[in-house]
Amino acid sequence: MNAHNSHQEENPDIDPPRVHEETASLLSGRRHFLKDLPSTSGPDLRSSKFTSGFSLLELLVVIGIIVLMSSLMGPMINTALRGTKLNQAEEMVVGVLSLSRQTALTQNKTVELRLYSYKDSTVPGDTGQIHALQAFLLDDSGNYTPVMKSQQLPETVVVTTNTTLSTICTLTNTSDSLPPIPRASTNYQCYSFQFYSGGSTSLAGNSSQSNWCLTLENMLDDNGSNLPKSSNFITISIDPYNGSYRIFRPTL
Repeated sequence: MNAHNSHQEENPDIDPPRVHEETASLLSGRRHFLKDLPSTSGPDLRSSKFTSGFSLLELLVVIGIIVLMSSLMGPMINTALRGTKLNQAEEMVVGVLSLSRQTALTQNKTVELRLYSYKDSTVPGDTGQIHALQAFLLDDSGNYTPVMKSQQLPETVVVTTNTTLSTICTLTNTSDSLPPIPRASTNYQCYSFQFYSGGSTSLAGNSSQSNWCLTLENMLDDNGSNLPKSSNFITISIDPYNGSYRIFRPTL
């Protein structure tokens, strides 16, 4: 009894009922705090927010938008691809012209440029336009040595044999010793002219044309003896006196 009384005298500020109330309040606050913490086990998959999907109407709207965009973008993409092929063909032809002229000047010999026209069986609807070109070095003994392998134009691009658009095609090479080439063997028509060591060309001595040129076009745009169906074509004009060239492109 005395010990209990002395313990209470040593802790006069402790009120047992108040201690119990404060403890209960702290425990209740802790439970509310833990309840408010985000779950570490992920979202509640049972919630309708996570299980709801697209309605049929929404799916139909999305499909309609995709179809509409495809129909609008399809022709634009096709035109861009055809333009890219035409650019590649232009670079190839210009490269062969430049190399032929440069070889004639540096080696002080004649270089003959040949253009090959044939029907390519690997290309549907091919009408037999110019698909390839190749340069040959002519030595003093009259022998021809290839300067390069036959250069094949991109499949969808040709040099038209329309003599109005490609006046070079009036210069038919009728030699009996024409070599076989890929995709055509010897079944082709050859057109050719020569670059001389002094810089001029064999075109200078031919007065049948006032403008020597060749025209690149997409195969699908070929329109026989008329201008191509599309204005997206390239005409390369060759100066017969110095072998230089100029490029004309209506779309630019």
